[in-house]
Amino acid sequence: MDIVELLNYSIAFFSLFSVCVFLLLYIKYWREYGKKLPEPKILPKVSIIIPAYNESKYISKCLESVLSIDYPSDLLQILVIDDGSTDDTYKVAKKFESKTLLVMRKENGGKGAALNFGIKKASGELIATMDADSYPSKNVLWELIPHFTDPEVMAVTPAVKIRESNSWLKEFQRVEYLMILFSRKLLSFIDSVPVTPGPFSIFRSTVFEKVGGFAEDNLVEDQEIALRIQSHHFKIRSSLTADVYTEPPETIGDLLRQRVRWQRGGIRNYWQYRFMIKTDYGDFGMYCIPMNFLALGAFFLLAGLMFYSIFSAPYYTKYIWLDTLSMGITLFTLIGTFVIVVSTFFLYLAVTSFANEKVKLRYIIPFILFYWYLMLGYNFMFLFKELKKEGYSW
Repeated sequence: MDIVELLNYSIAFFSLFSVCVFLLLYIKYWREYGKKLPEPKILPKVSIIIPAYNESKYISKCLESVLSIDYPSDLLQILVIDDGSTDDTYKVAKKFESKTLLVMRKENGGKGAALNFGIKKASGELIATMDADSYPSKNVLWELIPHFTDPEVMAVTPAVKIRESNSWLKEFQRVEYLMILFSRKLLSFIDSVPVTPGPFSIFRSTVFEKVGGFAEDNLVEDQEIALRIQSHHFKIRSSLTADVYTEPPETIGDLLRQRVRWQRGGIRNYWQYRFMIKTDYGDFGMYCIPMNFLALGAFFLLAGLMFYSIFSAPYYTKYIWLDTLSMGITLFTLIGTFVIVVSTFFLYLAVTSFANEKVKLRYIIPFILFYWYLMLGYNFMFLFKELKKEGYSW
């Protein structure tokens, strides 16, 4: 066995391990997957913090949806923090100001700083963070709050989704978001939720006293706070029914910029919390964090092997592929087939797990091919920007 064949088998077994973990999690916890929790006997006061920077395009729709949440108004506090916008965000938001909703303005300091500014002003027992380009469903709090009956739960993530459209790009992202929700719920069963998304993740207010506020110099502060909560041995849960719809990037360029930022910030965060790779931090430390590094390494290794095969293959293979007609069945073939079948099965489960989300078949099948090229683009761009040490601001 030469080095190329050894590397190919290494990637194959890594992929096999990855899909088997999720398969076993689903088999073990499928009865609890969509379990309905009892409503709380005493309702807590909830503060909703909405940081906004140049969001005049979406802020009205966002505030209308937040004000429509089904929850006693005397137990609701809505704080809009304008982070030095240069457009009409502050002016538009002021039109919604009321006894329940307060609009404040501060100098531009980034999303983390805006969230921390709001946390200091919040009076709720629970604090929800809300992106200004996202829209919660009316029942969002009724679906999230019951998770806090467990005193060790410090945060709960919502079901962030994208609305159905006729755009191929948006529909591909919609499929991806459903896959993320599906896998995040499975990871919550082993206390390994790695991120508290900006669109309406909700926290106990006391957690910020215990672990500190949001990082103000971080590319993905919603992930960093989740890792910090995990590092203090607190629990994060995930809801499949607390629907929040967000505005996705509308062009390939915007999508790549978003994913490059997520990848850059994510790898930096995992590197910062690499000290958690030990048994003291359970499955999160021994599985979740190492798998992120291994997955990135496997991706670049696979990309390198693909480029190598293109340039090293003989003429007839590159341009005619006649050798595929005599391809034999090997262990590598069997592993690859199994990984593809299980991955497709999980994709099917993800898009069918949500009764209100009807995804057309014509978007599901091309998604697999699209996602590979998306990963190819943002991973190489991420590497390039990191090597350049390029900065970023929201």
